[in-house]
Amino acid sequence: MISPLLILLSALLTAVAVGLVAGFSRWTARRTLIAGIGALLAVILWRLIANALSLNEDFMPAVSVGDVGCLIAGALAPGVVAAAGRALPHQVLPALAGGLAAIVVNVIIL
Repeated sequence: MISPLLILLSALLTAVAVGLVAGFSRWTARRTLIAGIGALLAVILWRLIANALSLNEDFMPAVSVGDVGCLIAGALAPGVVAAAGRALPHQVLPALAGGLAAIVVNVIIL
C-alpha cells in the first residue's frame, strides 16, 4: 500500500509539470489550471484505486500496474483540455508531460 503523503507528493509534482509545460505552450491560465488540477486529481484517484485493488506489486524492477496507470492518469486531463481547445498551440505537449511526469515520478518516488 502506498502512503497518502507519497500519493499527494507524486500528484503535486505531476500537476506542476503539466502547469509548466502548459505555460510554456502559451495555454491560457484557465486551461492551464484545469489541466493541472485535473492531472492532480486523476493521479490521486488512480493511486487510491490501485491501493484498494492491490495493484502496487512490481511486475518488472520498480514498475507496477499502479505506476503504469499513472501514465494515463497524468495525461488524461491535459489531453481533454487540449482536445477542447481547437486553436491551442502545441496542444499535445502538456498531455505528454503529464503522462511522462506521472509515470517517472511514481516509479522513482513510490
